[in-house]
Amino acid sequence: MIPTRLLFRAQPIRIALRRQFSTGPSLRNAVPPSPPVGDAAKPTSPHINIYKDFGRPFIKVFLMAVFVYQTMYWGWMKMEKDELKQEKNGESSVATLD
Repeated sequence: MIPTRLLFRAQPIRIALRRQFSTGPSLRNAVPPSPPVGDAAKPTSPHINIYKDFGRPFIKVFLMAVFVYQTMYWGWMKMEKDELKQEKNGESSVATLD
């Protein structure tokens, strides 16, 4: 059983540590900065809005396609090189039943 004096003593230490590591007021309650007066009247282009909404997915799909293409190309070239090496050494890639 833990002595009660240790239990009551631990609470102020925890609160003090929590206060010591806090970074200040919460950012959730912070007011966002107001836009400059000149930018408020300027409408954004629908063309730009498409890239704001879908720019990250476009880039992700493009990079994945490049990765898949390069992987397939590397595999194809590796198989071609192995086949040429076998032909040069006189080995057949098809087994014969002699």
